[in-house]
Amino acid sequence: MEATVRKRRTIRPISHYWELVKDMEDNQMLELASLLVNYVRMHPDKAKKQEVEDEDYSLKPYTTEEIHAMIDQSERDIAEGRVYDFDDAMDELEKEFAEEDRKLEMVEVV
Repeated sequence: MEATVRKRRTIRPISHYWELVKDMEDNQMLELASLLVNYVRMHPDKAKKQEVEDEDYSLKPYTTEEIHAMIDQSERDIAEGRVYDFDDAMDELEKEFAEEDRKLEMVEVV
């Protein structure tokens, strides 16, 4: 399973932020999420500005053919024993984020 990263909207990779919050208790995460939602609601102009800056970042709905292709691929993966649970997916994301951090560190050194 490969995760694709669209155009980054922040200076730091998401793994940086994940490291800051991954050990929070549920009530702390809920409070943080509430604060972020309230911030976005109170500053819609900043969110709109970001949308304008990211003109090429647009989501499009999947076509029926794409959905069927994804289902077919999933069925092949299950039949061949390639099944991903939540822990596998999180491990893969963390590896991907670590690789991204490593590449960024190399760029910053140069």
